[in-house]
Amino acid sequence: MSNEAGPELSYLGKIRNFGWNARLYLLHIFGMDVIHGAWEVLFNLYLLAIGFPVTFIGLRLAVLGVATAIASIPAGRLADRIDRKWGFIIGDGGGAICSLVLIMSIDGTTILAVSAISACFGALHHVTEIPFMAENSEPRERIHLFSVGSGFRTLAAMFGALVAGFLPRMLMGDGMEMVEAYRFAVHVGIGWWFISLIPAVLLRRNPIIEEDEGAGEVRKGLFAAIKTPRTVFRFVAISAILSLGAGFVLRLANVFFLKDVHAHEYEIGTVFAVGSLFLAIGAFLAPFVVAKLGEVASILWTRFAAIPFILLIGYAPDLATPETVVSIAGLAWVLRTTLFNMSNPVMESFSMGQLQPSERATFVGISSMFTGGLAAVGAYIGASLMDAGDYRTPFIVMAVTYLLSTYLFLHWFRGTKGLSDPA
Repeated sequence: MSNEAGPELSYLGKIRNFGWNARLYLLHIFGMDVIHGAWEVLFNLYLLAIGFPVTFIGLRLAVLGVATAIASIPAGRLADRIDRKWGFIIGDGGGAICSLVLIMSIDGTTILAVSAISACFGALHHVTEIPFMAENSEPRERIHLFSVGSGFRTLAAMFGALVAGFLPRMLMGDGMEMVEAYRFAVHVGIGWWFISLIPAVLLRRNPIIEEDEGAGEVRKGLFAAIKTPRTVFRFVAISAILSLGAGFVLRLANVFFLKDVHAHEYEIGTVFAVGSLFLAIGAFLAPFVVAKLGEVASILWTRFAAIPFILLIGYAPDLATPETVVSIAGLAWVLRTTLFNMSNPVMESFSMGQLQPSERATFVGISSMFTGGLAAVGAYIGASLMDAGDYRTPFIVMAVTYLLSTYLFLHWFRGTKGLSDPA
């Protein structure tokens, strides 16, 4: 479709031009992320319900982060050598089985061990996903595939969060025990996860070929695929600092809402679901923002704008009455989620455009190693603070690290042109 057409027509035209693999991938992630939405709401609450303290939740998140860090680079090297679809199938199938084991477990050692195994499967999926999307889209339409993929992912998470928020309440109203109700809701999400493997199996090896600059050079070693080390370092530093701060809060948000905001499960599920809905809307609108501002400016403005709402979430219990605290903290959560995460598909598209095709999965592996490790540190410290009754410091740390990460992006990439920038 012509670029002279209106922005809506250009947007829809590029979506209609998605190939077979891209369309199957969108179906795959919609089914896959139902369990992610349910899991984010329920699993920490499940651990509390069976008697574990908040510090154990922090320990489990630390184990997840360390396991992700250890597995990420080998997973990235593997993903650069195998058909991408096997990364999806092995990563998602293994993750689904681990989730099934986890939600039925009551032994702490088993939960920690299976969580570590699950993180390895998750690392394989993660390092495969972004390069796959880059390889199945033309550079000028890449932002659209990343944005639509993010939108589908968050809509599925919204559905999962609603299931997690309301289904246990209904089941407990009919006399089911809380733990069994939590398990049943997670089983619904896991069922969707297994169904999502069907379109993954149907993926074909049909990537859009992009040539590396200096493709004839042959190098050996663990980091042999890296052709642009300075660029890789900058992207890794930005994401690692971000993950350190996020670790203090994001995986513990349901604990914060339950313990400090005193929200019920259905209220937590509703907040997470509404956040996912608006995030999906933001993801679908991201190409329009990029068309006006360009990739770099879009990332900067959305990330800077989200930071005040991080502090508002954390301080809502001090600023609001008991009757309004859930509404204020929930609204701030939705706005933070929408603004900051609107930048994610743009950042993924921008980073893939700045890297050589053969180094993308290895870069994601290196990035995951550092982000996983620092998120583990943040989660353990954040859980320890919350267990001691300090729910404010984690949000302060998160806001400061987000500000630093965004400033570094501005310092290093200001003036850099993205592949989806307006002509």
